[in-house]
Amino acid sequence: MSASPDRALLAATLAFAAACADARRDPLSAVLITLDTTNAGALGCYGRRAGVTPYLDALAAEGLVYDGARSVAPLTLPSHASMMTGLYPPRHTLRDNGLHPLPSSAVTLAERARARGYETAAFVAAVVLAAPFGLDQGFDVYDEPGPDRASAGILERPAHEVTRAAVGWLERRDRSRPFFLWVHYYDPHAPYAAEPRFLRQVGSERGADDQRPRFPEYLAEVAQADAAIGRLLAALEEEGALEHTFIAVVADHGEALHRHDEPTHSLLVYDTTIRVPLMLRYPDGHRAGERSSEIVSVADVYPTLVEALGLGDPGPVDGQSLFRRSVPRGRGVYFESLAGYLSCGWSPLCGWADEGGTYLHSPEPELFAPGDERQERNRIAEEAAAAERYRERIARVAARPALAPDAPASLGDLPEKIRALGYVGGGDPSEPVPHPLETAGRPNPREHVAAWNACLEAAVLALELPQEGRVDEVVQRLEAQLEATPGNRIALEMLARVMAGREHHARVIELLEPAVDAGSERHAFMLLLGDALEHEGRDAEALAVYARARERWPAQEDFRKGLARVLARLERAGG
Repeated sequence: MSASPDRALLAATLAFAAACADARRDPLSAVLITLDTTNAGALGCYGRRAGVTPYLDALAAEGLVYDGARSVAPLTLPSHASMMTGLYPPRHTLRDNGLHPLPSSAVTLAERARARGYETAAFVAAVVLAAPFGLDQGFDVYDEPGPDRASAGILERPAHEVTRAAVGWLERRDRSRPFFLWVHYYDPHAPYAAEPRFLRQVGSERGADDQRPRFPEYLAEVAQADAAIGRLLAALEEEGALEHTFIAVVADHGEALHRHDEPTHSLLVYDTTIRVPLMLRYPDGHRAGERSSEIVSVADVYPTLVEALGLGDPGPVDGQSLFRRSVPRGRGVYFESLAGYLSCGWSPLCGWADEGGTYLHSPEPELFAPGDERQERNRIAEEAAAAERYRERIARVAARPALAPDAPASLGDLPEKIRALGYVGGGDPSEPVPHPLETAGRPNPREHVAAWNACLEAAVLALELPQEGRVDEVVQRLEAQLEATPGNRIALEMLARVMAGREHHARVIELLEPAVDAGSERHAFMLLLGDALEHEGRDAEALAVYARARERWPAQEDFRKGLARVLARLERAGG
Protein backbone atom coordinates (compact mmCIF):
# COMPACT_ATOMS: atom_id res chain seq x y z
CA MET A 1 0.00 0.00 0.00
CA SER A 2 1.37 3.40 -0.98
CA ALA A 3 1.84 6.11 1.64
CA SER A 4 -0.75 8.89 1.83
CA PRO A 5 0.28 12.38 0.60
CA ASP A 6 0.17 13.68 4.20
CA ARG A 7 2.42 10.86 5.45
CA ALA A 8 4.80 11.36 2.55
CA LEU A 9 4.97 15.11 3.28
CA LEU A 10 5.60 14.42 6.98
CA ALA A 11 8.40 11.96 6.15
CA ALA A 12 10.02 14.46 3.80
CA THR A 13 9.76 17.20 6.43
CA LEU A 14 11.34 15.01 9.09
CA ALA A 15 14.13 13.97 6.73
CA PHE A 16 14.83 17.62 5.87
CA ALA A 17 14.87 18.57 9.55
CA ALA A 18 17.28 15.73 10.32
CA ALA A 19 19.56 16.82 7.48
CA CYS A 20 19.56 20.38 8.82
CA ALA A 21 20.36 19.11 12.30
CA ASP A 22 23.24 17.06 10.93
CA ALA A 23 24.53 20.12 9.09
CA ARG A 24 24.44 22.18 12.31
CA ARG A 25 26.08 19.44 14.44
CA ASP A 26 29.70 20.13 15.23
CA PRO A 27 32.01 17.75 13.38
CA LEU A 28 33.88 15.17 15.42
CA SER A 29 37.55 15.56 16.18
CA ALA A 30 39.80 12.49 16.24
CA VAL A 31 42.83 11.24 18.13
CA LEU A 32 44.88 8.38 16.72
CA ILE A 33 47.19 6.74 19.27
CA THR A 34 49.73 4.33 17.80
CA LEU A 35 51.66 1.92 20.00
CA ASP A 36 54.98 0.83 18.57
CA THR A 37 55.92 -2.85 19.02
CA THR A 38 53.02 -3.65 21.34
CA ASN A 39 51.54 -7.14 21.62
CA ALA A 40 47.80 -7.39 22.14
CA GLY A 41 48.53 -9.80 24.98
CA ALA A 42 50.56 -7.17 26.80
CA LEU A 43 47.40 -5.17 27.58
CA GLY A 44 45.10 -6.03 30.43
CA CYS A 45 42.05 -5.72 28.21
CA TYR A 46 43.49 -8.49 26.02
CA GLY A 47 44.01 -10.95 28.82
CA ARG A 48 47.07 -9.90 30.78
CA ARG A 49 46.83 -9.42 34.52
CA ALA A 50 45.32 -6.19 35.77
CA GLY A 51 47.62 -3.32 36.63
CA VAL A 52 49.95 -3.25 33.62
CA THR A 53 47.86 -0.96 31.39
CA PRO A 54 45.15 0.58 33.59
CA TYR A 55 44.54 3.61 31.34
CA LEU A 56 44.23 1.65 28.11
CA ASP A 57 42.04 -0.87 29.93
CA ALA A 58 39.75 1.94 31.08
CA LEU A 59 39.59 3.27 27.52
CA ALA A 60 38.75 -0.22 26.26
CA ALA A 61 35.87 -0.41 28.73
CA GLU A 62 34.44 2.71 27.06
CA GLY A 63 35.02 1.49 23.52
CA LEU A 64 34.91 -1.43 21.10
CA VAL A 65 37.85 -3.84 21.25
CA TYR A 66 38.88 -5.92 18.22
CA ASP A 67 40.37 -9.32 18.99
CA GLY A 68 41.25 -10.19 15.38
CA ALA A 69 43.25 -7.15 14.28
CA ARG A 70 46.34 -7.64 12.12
CA SER A 71 49.18 -5.43 11.01
CA VAL A 72 50.29 -5.26 7.38
CA ALA A 73 53.97 -5.84 8.23
CA PRO A 74 56.13 -6.29 11.34
CA LEU A 75 57.79 -2.96 10.56
CA THR A 76 57.07 0.56 11.80
CA LEU A 77 57.12 2.71 8.65
CA PRO A 78 55.17 0.39 6.31
CA SER A 79 52.52 -0.23 8.96
CA HIS A 80 52.01 3.44 9.75
CA ALA A 81 51.89 4.23 6.03
CA SER A 82 48.97 1.81 5.72
CA MET A 83 47.19 3.53 8.61
CA MET A 84 47.59 6.91 6.94
CA THR A 85 46.62 5.84 3.41
CA GLY A 86 44.42 2.73 3.75
CA LEU A 87 46.72 0.93 1.30
CA TYR A 88 48.64 -2.32 1.71
CA PRO A 89 52.46 -2.10 1.33
CA PRO A 90 52.55 -3.33 -2.30
CA ARG A 91 50.41 -0.31 -3.15
CA HIS A 92 51.90 2.45 -1.00
CA THR A 93 55.37 0.99 -1.85
CA LEU A 94 57.01 1.29 1.60
CA ARG A 95 58.25 -2.25 2.18
CA ASP A 96 60.84 -1.62 4.92
CA ASN A 97 62.06 1.12 7.22
CA GLY A 98 64.37 3.84 6.00
CA LEU A 99 64.49 3.13 2.27
CA HIS A 100 62.49 5.94 0.67
CA PRO A 101 59.59 8.30 1.43
CA LEU A 102 55.91 7.71 0.92
CA PRO A 103 55.20 8.91 -2.64
CA SER A 104 53.75 12.42 -2.81
CA SER A 105 50.91 11.00 -4.91
CA ALA A 106 49.53 9.37 -1.75
CA VAL A 107 46.39 10.93 -0.30
CA THR A 108 46.85 10.80 3.44
CA LEU A 109 44.34 11.04 6.25
CA ALA A 110 45.88 14.32 7.40
CA GLU A 111 45.59 15.80 3.91
CA ARG A 112 41.93 14.86 3.74
CA ALA A 113 41.28 16.35 7.19
CA ARG A 114 43.17 19.59 6.54
CA ALA A 115 41.30 20.10 3.26
CA ARG A 116 38.06 20.08 5.29
CA GLY A 117 39.28 22.71 7.73
CA TYR A 118 40.68 20.49 10.47
CA GLU A 119 43.73 21.43 12.47
CA THR A 120 46.20 18.59 12.08
CA ALA A 121 49.14 17.66 14.29
CA ALA A 122 51.40 14.65 14.76
CA PHE A 123 53.77 13.86 17.61
CA VAL A 124 56.07 10.96 16.83
CA ALA A 125 58.61 9.40 19.14
CA ALA A 126 61.38 8.10 16.89
CA VAL A 127 63.38 9.06 13.83
CA VAL A 128 62.11 5.99 11.97
CA LEU A 129 58.98 8.11 11.31
CA ALA A 130 60.89 11.33 10.60
CA ALA A 131 59.20 13.84 8.28
CA PRO A 132 61.41 13.08 5.23
CA PHE A 133 59.80 9.64 5.07
CA GLY A 134 56.61 11.34 3.94
CA LEU A 135 54.07 10.70 6.68
CA ASP A 136 54.09 14.42 7.44
CA GLN A 137 51.91 15.02 4.35
CA GLY A 138 48.91 17.07 5.48
CA PHE A 139 50.03 17.86 9.02
CA ASP A 140 50.17 21.50 10.11
CA VAL A 141 52.50 20.40 12.91
CA TYR A 142 54.80 17.37 12.64
CA ASP A 143 56.71 17.15 15.90
CA GLU A 144 59.55 14.61 16.10
CA PRO A 145 62.79 14.19 18.07
CA GLY A 146 64.44 17.52 17.35
CA PRO A 147 67.85 18.20 15.80
CA ASP A 148 69.31 19.00 19.21
CA ARG A 149 68.46 15.49 20.40
CA ALA A 150 69.61 13.90 17.14
CA SER A 151 72.94 15.72 17.25
CA ALA A 152 73.41 14.28 20.74
CA GLY A 153 72.74 10.77 19.39
CA ILE A 154 69.22 10.64 20.89
CA LEU A 155 66.96 9.34 18.15
CA GLU A 156 63.84 8.57 20.15
CA ARG A 157 62.01 10.16 23.05
CA PRO A 158 60.12 8.58 25.95
CA ALA A 159 56.35 8.51 26.17
CA HIS A 160 56.04 11.27 28.76
CA GLU A 161 57.88 13.71 26.46
CA VAL A 162 55.60 12.83 23.54
CA THR A 163 52.53 13.39 25.70
CA ARG A 164 53.89 16.69 27.03
CA ALA A 165 54.38 17.98 23.48
CA ALA A 166 50.93 16.79 22.37
CA VAL A 167 49.18 18.31 25.40
CA GLY A 168 50.99 21.60 24.79
CA TRP A 169 49.57 21.66 21.27
CA LEU A 170 46.07 20.84 22.53
CA GLU A 171 46.26 23.80 24.88
CA ARG A 172 47.37 26.18 22.09
CA ARG A 173 45.10 25.00 19.29
CA ASP A 174 42.23 26.96 17.77
CA ARG A 175 39.19 25.70 19.71
CA SER A 176 36.82 26.97 17.05
CA ARG A 177 38.01 24.24 14.68
CA PRO A 178 37.89 20.43 14.86
CA PHE A 179 41.22 18.64 14.99
CA PHE A 180 42.97 15.44 13.96
CA LEU A 181 45.79 14.49 16.33
CA TRP A 182 48.18 11.55 15.88
CA VAL A 183 50.35 10.55 18.85
CA HIS A 184 52.98 7.81 18.48
CA TYR A 185 54.62 5.99 21.42
CA TYR A 186 57.86 4.08 20.84
CA ASP A 187 58.72 2.86 24.34
CA PRO A 188 58.17 -0.93 23.99
CA HIS A 189 60.76 -1.10 21.20
CA ALA A 190 64.06 -2.85 22.02
CA PRO A 191 66.34 -2.16 23.77
CA TYR A 192 64.03 -2.12 26.78
CA ALA A 193 64.91 0.47 29.41
CA ALA A 194 61.81 1.42 31.40
CA GLU A 195 61.94 3.51 34.55
CA PRO A 196 62.36 1.37 37.69
CA ARG A 197 58.88 2.25 38.94
CA PHE A 198 57.32 0.53 35.94
CA LEU A 199 59.43 -2.57 36.52
CA ARG A 200 58.04 -2.61 40.04
CA GLN A 201 54.54 -2.10 38.67
CA VAL A 202 54.68 -5.22 36.48
CA GLY A 203 56.94 -7.36 38.66
CA SER A 204 54.58 -8.35 41.46
CA GLU A 205 53.41 -11.48 39.67
CA ARG A 206 54.99 -13.76 37.11
CA GLY A 207 53.11 -15.85 34.59
CA ALA A 208 54.42 -18.43 32.13
CA ASP A 209 55.09 -15.78 29.49
CA ASP A 210 57.12 -13.74 31.96
CA GLN A 211 59.86 -16.37 31.96
CA ARG A 212 60.88 -15.48 28.41
CA PRO A 213 64.10 -13.45 28.21
CA ARG A 214 63.58 -9.74 28.81
CA PHE A 215 59.80 -10.12 29.05
CA PRO A 216 59.37 -8.17 32.35
CA GLU A 217 61.46 -5.32 30.95
CA TYR A 218 59.35 -5.29 27.78
CA LEU A 219 56.12 -5.28 29.79
CA ALA A 220 57.43 -2.42 31.92
CA GLU A 221 57.89 -0.31 28.78
CA VAL A 222 54.29 -1.05 27.78
CA ALA A 223 53.26 0.17 31.23
CA GLN A 224 55.40 3.28 30.79
CA ALA A 225 53.62 4.14 27.54
CA ASP A 226 50.25 3.46 29.17
CA ALA A 227 50.97 5.97 31.95
CA ALA A 228 51.73 8.68 29.38
CA ILE A 229 48.56 7.83 27.46
CA GLY A 230 46.67 8.26 30.71
CA ARG A 231 47.96 11.83 30.98
CA LEU A 232 46.94 12.53 27.37
CA LEU A 233 43.43 11.23 27.98
CA ALA A 234 43.19 13.24 31.19
CA ALA A 235 44.09 16.43 29.31
CA LEU A 236 41.38 15.71 26.73
CA GLU A 237 38.84 15.09 29.49
CA GLU A 238 39.76 18.20 31.47
CA GLU A 239 38.96 20.47 28.56
CA GLY A 240 35.81 18.58 27.61
CA ALA A 241 37.20 17.38 24.28
CA LEU A 242 36.28 13.72 24.91
CA GLU A 243 32.62 14.64 24.42
CA HIS A 244 33.20 15.23 20.70
CA THR A 245 36.36 13.24 19.94
CA PHE A 246 36.63 9.84 18.28
CA ILE A 247 39.63 7.88 19.56
CA ALA A 248 41.41 5.03 17.81
CA VAL A 249 44.23 3.07 19.46
CA VAL A 250 46.28 0.59 17.42
CA ALA A 251 49.75 -0.96 17.39
CA ASP A 252 51.94 -1.00 14.31
CA HIS A 253 53.12 -4.56 15.07
CA GLY A 254 53.99 -6.81 17.99
CA GLU A 255 57.16 -8.26 19.50
CA ALA A 256 57.99 -11.97 19.16
CA LEU A 257 59.97 -12.24 22.40
CA HIS A 258 61.64 -15.45 21.18
CA ARG A 259 58.47 -17.17 20.03
CA HIS A 260 59.17 -18.98 16.76
CA ASP A 261 62.83 -18.31 17.69
CA GLU A 262 62.54 -14.61 16.81
CA PRO A 263 63.83 -12.29 19.57
CA THR A 264 62.12 -9.09 18.38
CA HIS A 265 60.37 -8.53 15.03
CA SER A 266 60.73 -7.82 11.29
CA LEU A 267 61.72 -11.18 9.74
CA LEU A 268 58.70 -13.49 10.27
CA VAL A 269 54.95 -13.00 9.89
CA TYR A 270 53.43 -15.20 12.58
CA ASP A 271 50.70 -13.78 14.81
CA THR A 272 53.39 -13.11 17.41
CA THR A 273 54.22 -9.92 15.53
CA ILE A 274 51.29 -9.50 13.11
CA ARG A 275 48.37 -9.66 15.56
CA VAL A 276 47.91 -6.27 17.23
CA PRO A 277 45.57 -4.47 19.63
CA LEU A 278 42.97 -2.18 18.07
CA MET A 279 40.18 -0.33 19.89
CA LEU A 280 37.73 2.43 18.95
CA ARG A 281 36.07 4.79 21.43
CA TYR A 282 33.00 6.68 20.22
CA PRO A 283 32.11 9.91 22.06
CA ASP A 284 28.45 8.83 22.30
CA GLY A 285 29.32 5.46 23.87
CA HIS A 286 28.48 3.38 20.79
CA ARG A 287 29.13 -0.31 21.60
CA ALA A 288 31.02 0.66 24.76
CA GLY A 289 32.56 -2.33 26.51
CA GLU A 290 31.94 -4.71 23.61
CA ARG A 291 34.40 -6.97 21.80
CA SER A 292 34.54 -7.99 18.15
CA SER A 293 36.11 -11.13 16.72
CA GLU A 294 36.08 -9.71 13.18
CA ILE A 295 39.25 -9.89 11.11
CA VAL A 296 40.39 -6.29 10.66
CA SER A 297 43.60 -4.53 9.61
CA VAL A 298 45.62 -1.48 10.50
CA ALA A 299 44.79 -0.40 6.92
CA ASP A 300 41.21 0.07 8.17
CA VAL A 301 42.29 3.08 10.25
CA TYR A 302 42.22 5.41 7.22
CA PRO A 303 38.70 4.66 5.92
CA THR A 304 37.35 4.45 9.48
CA LEU A 305 38.56 7.93 10.38
CA VAL A 306 37.59 9.33 6.97
CA GLU A 307 34.02 8.26 7.70
CA ALA A 308 34.09 9.28 11.37
CA LEU A 309 35.21 12.80 10.45
CA GLY A 310 32.83 13.12 7.50
CA LEU A 311 35.61 13.50 4.93
CA GLY A 312 33.75 11.88 2.05
CA ASP A 313 34.44 8.74 0.06
CA PRO A 314 37.76 7.13 1.10
CA GLY A 315 38.46 6.12 -2.50
CA PRO A 316 39.96 2.89 -3.87
CA VAL A 317 41.74 1.73 -0.75
CA ASP A 318 42.45 -1.73 0.67
CA GLY A 319 41.12 -1.01 4.15
CA GLN A 320 37.44 -0.97 5.09
CA SER A 321 35.63 1.45 7.38
CA LEU A 322 34.75 0.12 10.81
CA PHE A 323 32.83 3.24 11.81
CA ARG A 324 29.48 2.03 13.18
CA ARG A 325 29.55 -0.98 10.87
CA SER A 326 30.71 -4.57 10.59
CA VAL A 327 33.02 -5.94 7.92
CA PRO A 328 31.49 -8.27 5.32
CA ARG A 329 31.49 -11.99 6.07
CA GLY A 330 34.47 -13.77 4.62
CA ARG A 331 36.61 -10.64 4.69
CA GLY A 332 40.35 -11.30 4.86
CA VAL A 333 43.46 -9.18 5.34
CA TYR A 334 46.93 -9.16 3.78
CA PHE A 335 50.33 -8.89 5.47
CA GLU A 336 53.97 -9.35 4.48
CA SER A 337 57.64 -9.10 5.36
CA LEU A 338 60.35 -8.45 2.81
CA ALA A 339 63.04 -8.00 5.47
CA GLY A 340 64.74 -11.30 4.65
CA TYR A 341 64.65 -10.58 0.93
CA LEU A 342 65.92 -7.00 1.16
CA SER A 343 68.70 -7.79 3.61
CA CYS A 344 69.78 -11.28 2.60
CA GLY A 345 68.19 -12.17 -0.73
CA TRP A 346 65.92 -14.73 0.91
CA SER A 347 62.32 -15.39 -0.08
CA PRO A 348 59.67 -12.77 0.58
CA LEU A 349 57.04 -13.76 3.14
CA CYS A 350 53.37 -12.85 2.95
CA GLY A 351 50.07 -14.07 4.31
CA TRP A 352 46.31 -13.83 4.46
CA ALA A 353 44.08 -14.12 7.52
CA ASP A 354 40.32 -14.55 7.58
CA GLU A 355 37.72 -16.28 9.72
CA GLY A 356 38.77 -19.63 8.22
CA GLY A 357 42.39 -19.44 9.36
CA THR A 358 45.77 -17.95 8.53
CA TYR A 359 47.84 -18.78 5.48
CA LEU A 360 51.58 -17.98 5.39
CA HIS A 361 53.25 -18.11 1.99
CA SER A 362 56.91 -19.09 1.72
CA PRO A 363 58.90 -21.84 -0.02
CA GLU A 364 57.26 -24.14 2.56
CA PRO A 365 53.71 -22.71 2.99
CA GLU A 366 51.84 -22.98 6.28
CA LEU A 367 48.13 -22.96 7.09
CA PHE A 368 46.81 -22.60 10.63
CA ALA A 369 43.33 -23.08 12.04
CA PRO A 370 41.64 -20.03 13.65
CA GLY A 371 42.00 -21.42 17.18
CA ASP A 372 45.71 -22.26 16.82
CA GLU A 373 47.04 -19.23 18.68
CA ARG A 374 50.60 -20.58 18.84
CA GLN A 375 50.52 -21.40 15.11
CA GLU A 376 52.37 -24.67 15.56
CA ARG A 377 50.24 -27.19 13.62
CA ASN A 378 50.61 -26.74 9.88
CA ARG A 379 47.47 -28.00 8.09
CA ILE A 380 48.68 -27.30 4.55
CA ALA A 381 48.75 -30.96 3.52
CA GLU A 382 45.14 -31.42 4.62
CA GLU A 383 43.74 -28.24 3.07
CA ALA A 384 45.52 -27.72 -0.24
CA ALA A 385 42.38 -26.26 -1.87
CA ALA A 386 42.05 -23.64 0.86
CA ALA A 387 45.70 -22.68 0.42
CA GLU A 388 45.13 -22.10 -3.29
CA ARG A 389 42.21 -19.78 -2.52
CA TYR A 390 44.42 -17.79 -0.17
CA ARG A 391 47.10 -17.47 -2.86
CA GLU A 392 44.49 -16.12 -5.26
CA ARG A 393 43.52 -13.41 -2.76
CA ILE A 394 47.16 -12.43 -2.26
CA ALA A 395 47.60 -12.28 -6.04
CA ARG A 396 44.63 -9.89 -6.28
CA VAL A 397 46.28 -7.53 -3.79
CA ALA A 398 49.53 -7.58 -5.73
CA ALA A 399 47.67 -6.84 -8.99
CA ARG A 400 46.13 -3.61 -7.73
CA PRO A 401 47.74 -0.36 -8.93
CA ALA A 402 50.58 1.01 -6.81
CA LEU A 403 51.37 4.65 -6.12
CA ALA A 404 53.60 6.29 -8.70
CA PRO A 405 57.14 6.67 -7.32
CA ASP A 406 58.74 10.07 -6.89
CA ALA A 407 62.14 10.98 -8.22
CA PRO A 408 64.88 9.75 -5.86
CA ALA A 409 65.13 12.08 -2.87
CA SER A 410 67.99 12.79 -0.53
CA LEU A 411 67.42 11.46 2.98
CA GLY A 412 70.63 13.02 4.26
CA ASP A 413 72.00 11.14 7.25
CA LEU A 414 68.62 9.61 8.13
CA PRO A 415 69.66 6.09 7.04
CA GLU A 416 72.58 6.30 9.48
CA LYS A 417 70.25 7.45 12.25
CA ILE A 418 67.84 4.62 11.50
CA ARG A 419 70.76 2.20 11.71
CA ALA A 420 71.77 3.65 15.06
CA LEU A 421 68.29 2.84 16.40
CA GLY A 422 69.01 -0.82 15.71
CA TYR A 423 67.45 -1.12 12.23
CA VAL A 424 70.47 -2.67 10.58
CA GLY A 425 68.62 -4.38 7.73
CA GLY A 426 67.16 -2.85 4.61
CA GLY A 427 67.80 -2.89 0.92
CA ASP A 428 68.32 -0.68 -2.07
CA PRO A 429 65.23 1.47 -2.75
CA SER A 430 65.94 1.50 -6.47
CA GLU A 431 66.00 -2.29 -6.62
CA PRO A 432 62.72 -3.86 -7.79
CA VAL A 433 61.05 -6.13 -5.25
CA PRO A 434 59.61 -9.50 -6.21
CA HIS A 435 55.95 -10.43 -6.39
CA PRO A 436 54.80 -11.48 -2.89
CA LEU A 437 54.20 -15.04 -4.12
CA GLU A 438 57.56 -15.27 -5.91
CA THR A 439 59.46 -17.68 -3.69
CA ALA A 440 60.97 -20.29 -6.03
CA GLY A 441 64.71 -20.71 -5.76
CA ARG A 442 65.10 -18.51 -2.69
CA PRO A 443 65.90 -19.69 0.85
CA ASN A 444 63.05 -19.71 3.36
CA PRO A 445 63.68 -17.08 6.06
CA ARG A 446 62.00 -19.41 8.56
CA GLU A 447 64.90 -21.83 8.11
CA HIS A 448 67.50 -19.12 8.69
CA VAL A 449 66.24 -17.46 11.85
CA ALA A 450 69.34 -18.51 13.80
CA ALA A 451 71.60 -17.02 11.14
CA TRP A 452 69.50 -13.82 11.09
CA ASN A 453 69.70 -13.49 14.86
CA ALA A 454 73.44 -14.10 14.93
CA CYS A 455 74.01 -11.60 12.16
CA LEU A 456 71.90 -8.92 13.83
CA GLU A 457 73.73 -9.45 17.12
CA ALA A 458 77.04 -9.03 15.33
CA ALA A 459 75.77 -6.00 13.41
CA VAL A 460 74.49 -4.31 16.57
CA LEU A 461 77.80 -5.04 18.26
CA ALA A 462 79.58 -3.51 15.27
CA LEU A 463 77.59 -0.31 15.81
CA GLU A 464 78.81 -0.26 19.41
CA LEU A 465 82.48 -0.83 18.59
CA PRO A 466 83.72 2.54 19.85
CA GLN A 467 82.32 1.68 23.27
CA GLU A 468 82.84 -2.08 23.32
CA GLY A 469 86.23 -2.44 21.70
CA ARG A 470 85.52 -6.03 20.63
CA VAL A 471 86.54 -5.63 17.01
CA ASP A 472 88.12 -9.02 16.45
CA GLU A 473 85.09 -10.83 17.87
CA VAL A 474 82.73 -8.88 15.61
CA VAL A 475 84.87 -9.53 12.55
CA GLN A 476 84.88 -13.26 13.27
CA ARG A 477 81.11 -13.31 13.74
CA LEU A 478 80.41 -11.39 10.54
CA GLU A 479 82.81 -13.47 8.48
CA ALA A 480 81.17 -16.63 9.81
CA GLN A 481 77.77 -15.33 8.77
CA LEU A 482 79.00 -14.47 5.28
CA GLU A 483 80.36 -17.96 4.91
CA ALA A 484 77.10 -19.52 6.13
CA THR A 485 74.82 -17.18 4.12
CA PRO A 486 76.76 -15.72 1.17
CA GLY A 487 73.92 -13.39 0.11
CA ASN A 488 73.69 -11.79 3.54
CA ARG A 489 73.87 -8.07 2.76
CA ILE A 490 73.68 -7.03 6.42
CA ALA A 491 76.79 -9.03 7.27
CA LEU A 492 78.60 -7.78 4.17
CA GLU A 493 77.82 -4.14 4.85
CA MET A 494 78.66 -4.33 8.54
CA LEU A 495 81.95 -6.15 7.91
CA ALA A 496 82.88 -3.50 5.32
CA ARG A 497 82.05 -0.78 7.84
CA VAL A 498 84.22 -2.39 10.48
CA MET A 499 87.09 -2.75 8.01
CA ALA A 500 86.70 0.88 6.96
CA GLY A 501 86.81 1.91 10.61
CA ARG A 502 90.08 0.01 11.01
CA GLU A 503 91.35 1.66 7.80
CA HIS A 504 91.68 -1.70 6.09
CA HIS A 505 90.62 -0.17 2.80
CA ALA A 506 91.96 -2.95 0.59
CA ARG A 507 89.75 -5.41 2.49
CA VAL A 508 86.71 -3.14 1.95
CA ILE A 509 87.40 -3.21 -1.80
CA GLU A 510 87.84 -6.98 -1.71
CA LEU A 511 84.48 -7.35 0.04
CA LEU A 512 82.36 -4.91 -1.94
CA GLU A 513 83.73 -4.79 -5.47
CA PRO A 514 82.33 -8.22 -6.45
CA ALA A 515 78.91 -7.34 -5.04
CA VAL A 516 78.75 -4.00 -6.87
CA ASP A 517 80.04 -5.56 -10.09
CA ALA A 518 77.25 -8.13 -9.77
CA GLY A 519 74.68 -5.33 -9.70
CA SER A 520 74.13 -4.78 -5.96
CA GLU A 521 74.22 -0.98 -5.97
CA ARG A 522 73.17 -0.39 -2.38
CA HIS A 523 73.80 3.15 -1.20
CA ALA A 524 76.14 2.00 1.58
CA PHE A 525 78.06 -0.36 -0.72
CA MET A 526 78.75 2.38 -3.25
CA LEU A 527 79.74 4.94 -0.65
CA LEU A 528 82.06 2.57 1.24
CA LEU A 529 83.63 1.27 -1.97
CA GLY A 530 84.23 4.74 -3.42
CA ASP A 531 85.81 5.92 -0.17
CA ALA A 532 88.06 2.85 0.02
CA LEU A 533 89.19 3.30 -3.59
CA GLU A 534 90.06 6.94 -2.82
CA HIS A 535 92.13 5.92 0.19
CA GLU A 536 93.97 3.39 -1.94
CA GLY A 537 94.81 6.05 -4.52
CA ARG A 538 92.61 4.48 -7.20
CA ASP A 539 90.88 7.72 -8.16
CA ALA A 540 89.83 6.71 -11.66
CA GLU A 541 87.98 3.68 -10.27
CA ALA A 542 86.50 5.76 -7.44
CA LEU A 543 85.28 8.27 -10.04
CA ALA A 544 83.52 5.49 -11.94
CA VAL A 545 81.83 4.24 -8.75
CA TYR A 546 80.66 7.73 -7.74
CA ALA A 547 79.40 8.48 -11.25
CA ARG A 548 77.46 5.24 -11.32
CA ALA A 549 76.05 5.96 -7.87
CA ARG A 550 75.24 9.55 -8.80
CA GLU A 551 73.22 8.31 -11.77
CA ARG A 552 71.18 6.04 -9.49
CA TRP A 553 71.03 8.44 -6.52
CA PRO A 554 70.97 11.93 -8.10
CA ALA A 555 69.78 13.62 -4.90
CA GLN A 556 72.48 12.21 -2.62
CA GLU A 557 75.03 14.83 -1.64
CA ASP A 558 77.59 12.20 -0.58
CA PHE A 559 78.09 11.05 -4.15
CA ARG A 560 78.14 14.59 -5.56
CA LYS A 561 80.84 15.53 -3.07
CA GLY A 562 82.79 12.37 -3.88
CA LEU A 563 82.70 13.16 -7.58
CA ALA A 564 83.83 16.74 -7.00
CA ARG A 565 86.63 15.64 -4.71
CA VAL A 566 88.03 13.03 -7.10
CA LEU A 567 87.65 15.24 -10.18
CA ALA A 568 89.58 18.03 -8.46
CA ARG A 569 92.45 15.66 -7.68
CA LEU A 570 92.51 14.24 -11.19
CA GLU A 571 92.54 17.74 -12.68
CA ARG A 572 95.42 18.76 -10.44
CA ALA A 573 97.32 15.62 -11.36
CA GLY A 574 96.71 16.22 -15.06
CA GLY A 575 97.42 19.92 -14.94
